Amino acid sequence: MIGATDEELFPALNLVFVGYACLIFLPQWRHTPALTLTVVTLYSAIYALLLVHRLALSPTPLPPISFDSLDHIAVLFADRAVLFAGWDHYIAFDLFVARHVLLDSQARGIPHLVVVGIVPLVLLAGPAGFVLYMVVVVPLHAALCGGVVSGEKAAKAA
Repeated sequence: MIGATDEELFPALNLVFVGYACLIFLPQWRHTPALTLTVVTLYSAIYALLLVHRLALSPTPLPPISFDSLDHIAVLFADRAVLFAGWDHYIAFDLFVARHVLLDSQARGIPHLVVVGIVPLVLLAGPAGFVLYMVVVVPLHAALCGGVVSGEKAAKAA
């Protein structure tokens, strides 16, 4: 893609750590929401380009695409270009979910110290971090604080 190999493009995906650093260390910085959304959008665009390149422009034929068994998925991801696109997809969406967790917690008035450990969990195990936030943190905070959300933050949470 763009005259670069997947191996050459791969380090650019480490920009995701800038987004996570902002979510963890600069949660109140006015640019954190926009910066993290920009990284997600950039990675989403890269994913779309990787997909188009692999499906339409690559001279190497794709293995048969079938999602009906884990073995078929393994065959698909054995293709290095598909694996790279899959990794890009994975980190883009995990950052998007981590961003949602942070913004939602702010809107609900959940202290950042409660959420700060969940953000890296979303990076490492996306759905596990999200479910921990939604099933444990949000109800626990609502039970302890009466579910009170104040002012403009309440409108954003709705």
